[in-house]
Amino acid sequence: MNALNQIYSLSISYHQLTVYAGNQSPPVIDWTDDAIRQGFATGESGVSFEGVHNGRASIITTLDNFEPPSSVDRSVTVPFKHTHDHIHITSVMSQVLSFPIPKGDYELTCYTSRQSDQDIYSFYFKRV
Repeated sequence: MNALNQIYSLSISYHQLTVYAGNQSPPVIDWTDDAIRQGFATGESGVSFEGVHNGRASIITTLDNFEPPSSVDRSVTVPFKHTHDHIHITSVMSQVLSFPIPKGDYELTCYTSRQSDQDIYSFYFKRV
């Protein structure tokens, strides 16, 4: 189990990061042309966000109290219904990061900050 408000490293492949609930494997999410244009695609129990680059990235996950990064290249907010005790963040063929998040309805925002050495993705769960 990973702690909130810490920085973790994750290898991104296929230019996507998937956030999903529960203990099951990541959902299969279809990237339609509209999803590609908007920068995210949703599935039954998760959402995939477009990754800027393939390779190592920094991941930060925060619940409720959050200040957006000072430099943000993109932000995407989606509704996220969470019915399990944990959320998971992964990419194709990568390790899975797991975080304790209480069950409930959230607005999930993914802030993307491009850096010279690696991208930073900040996932903010705000209760609604």
